Amino acid sequence: MKKLYMRIAKIWILIITACCIQFAAQAQPKPGQQLPVAERVSRTLERLKPELYLNPQQVKDMTPVYRNFYTDMDKLRSNVQQPTAEERTQLIDKRDAKLKTILQATQFAKLKALEEDAQRKNVP
Repeated sequence: MKKLYMRIAKIWILIITACCIQFAAQAQPKPGQQLPVAERVSRTLERLKPELYLNPQQVKDMTPVYRNFYTDMDKLRSNVQQPTAEERTQLIDKRDAKLKTILQATQFAKLKALEEDAQRKNVP
């Protein structure tokens, strides 16, 4: 009888483990799938905080700028075709104009350098 209970317990542990693995796999974004805008904004600002020495007010002011930028970029990508370089450049210029009013000149220059580095690493 004790052996039967042990087998049942092992089976339940395997079932629960399999379910946990399945849920964890589904929680990961699929390749080519974008994270939600709020998550992208949060990750971007968390990455930039130490690099640009951002103060809390700057982070607060930059949040809607990046939220609008990512939302607009998603709208462009929702079309069947990829956005053109000109459309992307217009969005980036719009975002940068707002960021220039929030960041100091040295912070903005550092931001552009970080973006260029990231772009260079992503382009083969």
